[in-house]
Amino acid sequence: MAKLKVIQWATGTVGRHAMKAVTDLPHLELVGALAYDPAKAGRDAGEHCGAAPSGIAITTDREAIFAMEADCVLYMAQGEGKREQVLDDVCRLLESGKNVVSTAITELIYPKACGDEVVARLEEACRKGGTSFHATGIEPGWASEVLPMAMSGVLRRIDHLLVQEIMDYSTYPSADMIASMGFGAPPEPVPPTSIPHGMAGAFGAPLLMVADALGATIDDIIYECEVAVAQTPRLAGGIRIEAGTTAGKRYRFSAVINGRKAMTIEHITRMGDDIAPDWPQGRGWHVTVEGTPSMKLACEVAFHGEDANDQACLATAMHAVHAIALVCGAEPGIRTFLDLPQITGVGAFSLP
Repeated sequence: MAKLKVIQWATGTVGRHAMKAVTDLPHLELVGALAYDPAKAGRDAGEHCGAAPSGIAITTDREAIFAMEADCVLYMAQGEGKREQVLDDVCRLLESGKNVVSTAITELIYPKACGDEVVARLEEACRKGGTSFHATGIEPGWASEVLPMAMSGVLRRIDHLLVQEIMDYSTYPSADMIASMGFGAPPEPVPPTSIPHGMAGAFGAPLLMVADALGATIDDIIYECEVAVAQTPRLAGGIRIEAGTTAGKRYRFSAVINGRKAMTIEHITRMGDDIAPDWPQGRGWHVTVEGTPSMKLACEVAFHGEDANDQACLATAMHAVHAIALVCGAEPGIRTFLDLPQITGVGAFSLP
């Protein structure tokens, strides 16, 4: 059986984990890698990701990647806030005959959340290239979609579904992302706010996907946010956080179904264990179902003391890598978790 040829687009933390997996899995072959940092140009892709030399030189030449032949591109640029650039890149890749699995923009996990224009654009690119598009992640992208949908098969009634991510981001390897989330800035608590479906972004996507999967209609989406400040200055997440500035956020998006808050996604994010000690503690993802039967699922990451942020990035990469074969074998078009078979870790028992 011929190996699937894979291009790695972006070689940061998630990208390095993905490249290592592609080089290790026997049914995949790395044929190209694109980086944004000129300092990486010419570096061997295998050596960059901690694998054996691959003979594949990392390039910063986007045109060379667009022209390259491959079965799939792992598109892992940091794309939040850059939707148009990401869509331009992804559609061009799809039109060129390459399937795309992306972690760049979480709202593309369910493109319906982005509106009809985005859906139409992606579908047309897939039609032209005879290709498929799939977006994934860890949260959103797994915890708030795959876990509750899997649990739903044993439930009779859901009164309220709560998905929580609880993480200390003080070691997260992207200062730009940490700053964009408002850490280190003056605290700005937000009163509960109603948000149109199309403006709920990354969190509207999983809410809409799960609602569609379970045959429900969302009437409204409510956004709430609590802020905690640092008592002492610190360096965390690659930025300096002064005393009195934002060092913790507890924000939630709730879907109103049949007149009640029926589904909530909540992120509890700290820049140190001492921040907001009264908030839920831990590292990982929790799913709590109030209903019949009532049920709780707790998923702890890095429980042997590893860096939880690095392990979460690894999980993000693996969910994308394990989707490659399914996406390449799918009919052309947008392929979400509702369209693909269950994504499983084929090869996980034998990987080094």
